[in-house]
Order: sequence, then structure tokens, then C-alpha cells
Amino acid sequence: MAVSGLKRVLGLPEVAFIAIGCTIGGGIFVFTGMVLKIAGAALPLAFALAVIPVFISMLPLAMLGSAIPATGANYKYPSRMVSPALAFVGIWVYILASFFGQIPLYALSCAHYLGSMGVTLSPELVAILILTVFYVINILGVKPAAWAQGLMVIVLIGALVFYSATGATAFNPEYLKGMFDRGAGAILLGVALLTFTYLGSNGIIELGDEINEPGKVIPRAFLICFPVVALLYISVALATVGAAPVDALLACKDPMSEVCGACAGKGGRLFFIVGGAVLALLTTLNALFIVGTKSLLVVVGDRILPGWLGALNSRFGTPHVLLTIIYVFSVLGVLSGLPLETLASYSALGGMIIFVPVLVASLRLPRLYPERYERSHFKLKGFFLWFCPIVGFLMIAFFSAVILADLKSPVRMGLFGVFILSGIAYYCIRKHLLLKEGVDLSLIKGRSDWSE
Repeated sequence: MAVSGLKRVLGLPEVAFIAIGCTIGGGIFVFTGMVLKIAGAALPLAFALAVIPVFISMLPLAMLGSAIPATGANYKYPSRMVSPALAFVGIWVYILASFFGQIPLYALSCAHYLGSMGVTLSPELVAILILTVFYVINILGVKPAAWAQGLMVIVLIGALVFYSATGATAFNPEYLKGMFDRGAGAILLGVALLTFTYLGSNGIIELGDEINEPGKVIPRAFLICFPVVALLYISVALATVGAAPVDALLACKDPMSEVCGACAGKGGRLFFIVGGAVLALLTTLNALFIVGTKSLLVVVGDRILPGWLGALNSRFGTPHVLLTIIYVFSVLGVLSGLPLETLASYSALGGMIIFVPVLVASLRLPRLYPERYERSHFKLKGFFLWFCPIVGFLMIAFFSAVILADLKSPVRMGLFGVFILSGIAYYCIRKHLLLKEGVDLSLIKGRSDWSE
């Protein structure tokens, strides 16, 4: 059963643009310089290797999206196949981490980039203005939001191609000769950090009931997204380390900006910052508004959250109440004064936690829904049915430990713990209250209310 009121308006181009926009965020601009310090001239190799574990981990999601397309899939799959409590807590933590972490982080990062180009308004005000624009666009409907995403992604890809092409004019293969000088350990650490730059495309499985032929489109969008993003990242890395000696690049505050300025002048550098860095953040921000309400709509349908939260606009068919809540929480995140590093850590942890129950659901799919599994346009079999989720579990465990260690402050760790405990407490209270009305939330598991 589709979420009532949503319309199938998205085709392969729109879904692929959303996936690419979700994936290419500010991470490439932050982590390129960071990993350059660790791996040196092996930066392109690290980018090439980093895509492998993420791509493998995403294949179970592509399989689920092909076999059983669903709106709010990051909640719906585990709630029906694993545990409604676990699914809800995962969504609760992810939503808090996104609304109060990731969205404010990207809006403020955009504001800082614009400030470096002469915008004199306060970063907080600029960030709120950016949020307001995307809030209005998404109120008007998923189709306008998807078209805006497509236009921004085209310019973003153009900026990254421009950077790669201009860097190639100064490319010197001599600068790559020391690729392995820092050892395998440095390369592996660089690979571990760069996996973050490939995460995000799992958001497209949230849109199942708004996609035409989702069983075909969802896996194809994954298969388009990863090669495109990997090729762009590797090209950018080659242009960076091939344009100057590593030691010279390490002396720069922003190596990519310096390389672009040296090869393309001030005008080219400005285009790269606006079309690349700023739009990388804006495309991810817009994608978060597009997919952020979908799982919550299904949670509302399951009565875990109050029904009024799921109201759809009669004209545009958009969840205006939930979008308004996202907007308000995101503005509060902008005004919270938390360091950008803390916002980044919360958003990354939320993205990791939501992954776990979905991967478990992928393992159960063939047994619980054998007919849908067999009819699926894309499916994992035999060894790969288990191998791909296991790679995902290991990746999540490793990076969650790294992020928690990086938080350092017990207060910041404790605040994230509050996110988790508040979700558990709310679910328990809500379940108790609904039992008095004769509604048992535990019966959600096993419910087969899927779209045909």
C-alpha cells in the first residue's frame, strides 16, 4: 500500500540526480586536503579503493528497493521484517541527527563559503535564508525539488569536470612517483576516511511510492551514481596531486582552491567554489528535505507518531507539517552554537545507525518474501547475499567507533546518548498508551502492506 496522496512522478534521471546529489556533499572538499596529509600522492588510489566497501554495502539496499519498493523504506523494511521498535529508534536517531546536525551543518558551511567571497551577512542569517529557500521549494512538490536538484547537480558535475580538466593542463606524472612512500597503513587510513564521501545515496530508497517503475529505477540509479561519483572523485584527486609536489600542496590551507586558482585564475576559482563547493552542499541539503519526511509518514501511518503530523497539502501533495518541523528544528540547529565538527559527528552517527536494521532486513527478504525476491529485477544470491551486508556491518562498526572517539567530550557523547534513550522512552510510552486503545505495535512486524 502506497502512502496516501503521494504521486509517482520521478523517473530514472530525477532519481539518479537525487542519488548523486546526496552522495557528493562537502566531504570531498574537506577530506581531500585531510587525506592528502595522510596518504600524500596516493590520494587518487585511496579514492578508488574507498568506493568499494560502500558500493558493496549499498547492494542489499538496491535489492530491497527493487523487490519491494516502498516510501519510507529505511523504516518500513526493518519494521516489517525485523522489529518495529528497532526500526523506530533507528529513524528517531537519524531524524534528530539530520534535522539538528546534518542540515544545519551544510547550511552553515554554505554560509561560510559565501562569506569568504564577500557576503557580509552573518553566517547564521545566510544559513536560515538558504533553509527557507529549500523549505519553500519542497513545499511546492517533489517534482520541482527534483528538477532543482537536477539543475544543481549538472552545474556541480560541470564544476568538478572543469577542475579536473584545468588541473590536467598542469599535470606532471613525476609528482605521483612517491605514491607508496608513506606505506600501506597510511593508504588504508585514507581509504577509511574517504568512505564518508561515498555515503548518502541510500536516501533514494525512501522514495519508492513516488518513482515510476521503482523496481527497475532504484537499482539502476545506484549503478549510475557510484561510477559517476567515483570517476569524478578520482579525476579531482589526480588533478590535485598532479598539479604540484605534495609538500607544496600541504603548505596550502585549501589545496583544491589553490590548484584551481593557479590553473584557471580568479574567475575559474570563483566558479569552482560556487559551482563545486557550494552546490555540493546545497544538493545534499535539498536531497535531505526531499527524503527526510518519507519514513516519518510511514511511522505516522503506523500510529507511533500522531496522525496530524502526516497531513498532506491538498494542492501540492507534500507533507507540509513534517517539512515545517524539519525547517524549525534545522533553524534551531543553526542557532544552537554547536561547533561544526560536533554537528558533523552527530549527522554521521545518525546515518550509520539507520543502516543497521535495513541490512538485517535484506538478509531476511528471500525467506519472508520469496516470490517478490524471485521476481526482483536485481537480487543478490548465495555468497553475496551474506557477504554484502557483513561488509556493511563491519564498516558501520568501525566508523561509529572512530566518530565516537573523535567526539572526545563526555557531554557531546552524552547528548547523542540522549537522542537514543529519548527514542526508546517515547516508543515504550506510546506503545503502552496504544495498548489501552486496543492497538498492539508489536503486530507491525509481519504486516505486508507493500505497494504492488
